[in-house]
This record gives sequence, C-alpha cells and structure tokens, in this order.
Amino acid sequence: MKKLLLIAAVAATVAPFASQAESNFVTTTGSTSPAASAKLDFKIVVPKVLFLQVGTGSSMADNTTVDMVTFTVPANGIGNGTAVAGTGGNLSGGAVTVRVLGNTGDVTLSNITAGQLSNGVSGDPTVPWTDITVTGGALAATTTGYTNAAIAHPPFNNDAAGGASATATTLTASGGLVRREGSWTFAYANTSVMPAGTYGETEANKGRVTYTATAP
Repeated sequence: MKKLLLIAAVAATVAPFASQAESNFVTTTGSTSPAASAKLDFKIVVPKVLFLQVGTGSSMADNTTVDMVTFTVPANGIGNGTAVAGTGGNLSGGAVTVRVLGNTGDVTLSNITAGQLSNGVSGDPTVPWTDITVTGGALAATTTGYTNAAIAHPPFNNDAAGGASATATTLTASGGLVRREGSWTFAYANTSVMPAGTYGETEANKGRVTYTATAP
C-alpha cells in the first residue's frame, strides 16, 4: 500500500493536470452571452456477492453458529412409521431459516454428507438420510427486498459413503438478482427399529450436513 501511494504522489507531481476535470474557456464580445461547458464521467463498480444462511444468522453478515436439530423417538413408538418432529433449529421445532442473496444470475443450492448417521458402535445399522424429511415453507415475517416462500430442499445423498446431493435446487434470478428466503422443517421418518444410541450429533458419527450456494 505504501508503494502504491508513493507512485500516485510521483505521478501527480510529474503530470499535475492529469487529475483535473475538463475545462472550457470562452470569451465573447458585444451582447453575446458567454456559455462554457465541461464534462465529467461517473463510474459505479458493484462487486459480485453471494450470501447463504441456513439456521442462525442475519442477512449479509457472517455467523459461525451451527444449529442442532434433534429427534427423540418415543420409547413406545420405535420404528412404527410415525414421523418424529424435531427440536432445535433457530426457528425451534426442528425448523431453520434459509436465506440466499446473489447478484450474478441464477444460484444453485446443494448439500454434502459424509455418510449415513451412525451411533458409533461397529456393526450396528446406520440411519439413512432418506429417513430425514424436509418441508419447505415461508417465514413468519418477510425481510425487506426478499421473496418469502418455500425453497425446495436439495435431496440428501443417501450413499453409505455420503457425498453431494444428486440434484441441486436452482433459484432463478430476476433482473440479475436472487433474493429468496424461507424455512426448512425437518422430521425423522422413524421407519426402522434401531439399536439404542445417539445417531449423528458429531462429525465423526456423520451428523453434519454442509450446504453450498453456487453462482456464476
């Protein structure tokens, strides 16, 4: 930075008129009214921006909080196919805020898992990601400038080894902008009788999903 400032100072000394706006000197005689004009050009540079919020956060700001959604299966209902609502999430009840802003065209949403949810016990079955259901909806209140409506959740990769979602959700730009928000509410399908334990919760037990927004 110091070097750049020094170069600018030298340039101003060598060419003192380089930074001046256009000038126009006129002179008239008699009853003719003088009129002088000078032009000035303007330029606005808008940077590319992309913002993604899933859970706790506020628009256009970094936040390092990672929310936890928990499903506690009733003892008398293990594997009976009755969905279990979640707790936690920044909206509570297993629901989280989803908010996207981009200014370079369409935005795609995807996610990646590290494998099926494990209880850490070798030989025990794992919970497939297809047993985690997601319902999209609108937020209770709309943020100024955003379209508040359900956003399709990109399907989880259900492979034992995990991976990126097979298909992504595309948010179509309007006038070059994407400004969308909504909510995702998660539930556990509870379709299988599982051994006792806590599945997921930690990265080691494959309990974390990473969401990614991509734009041109």
